[in-house]
Amino acid sequence: MSFTPSGNPDDQQQAITEITVTEVSVETRGALPDRRDESVSTRWSGVALVMGIVSLALAPVFGLGVIPAIATVIIGHIARYREPRGRLKASVGLGLSYAALVVGTAVLVLVALPLVLAFLVSAGYILSD
Repeated sequence: MSFTPSGNPDDQQQAITEITVTEVSVETRGALPDRRDESVSTRWSGVALVMGIVSLALAPVFGLGVIPAIATVIIGHIARYREPRGRLKASVGLGLSYAALVVGTAVLVLVALPLVLAFLVSAGYILSD
């Protein structure tokens, strides 16, 4: 293949025999935008959120929400560690489960425990003469 400097085919053709590159410099400033991987799931975060809602809904019912709240605390912390994209969902689930723990414990101490004690006294199991 030959190269003609003027582009006119009548000129004498000269072949390119050597190419030299003296310097190549690349300057970068700042950072590239973070590319989010769409294949990463937020399943743990969703489970933590749903279980937080369920535990808070069950907390006033004789403190039944305490059991799922404990599981939600564990799952929510796992989700916050493993899923950066679902961190908000996991944090909301954790907040709801901590609130369910407080409400459920209060219900257990103030309502369920006195009812159980009253039943045990009336049945004669404790404080019988």
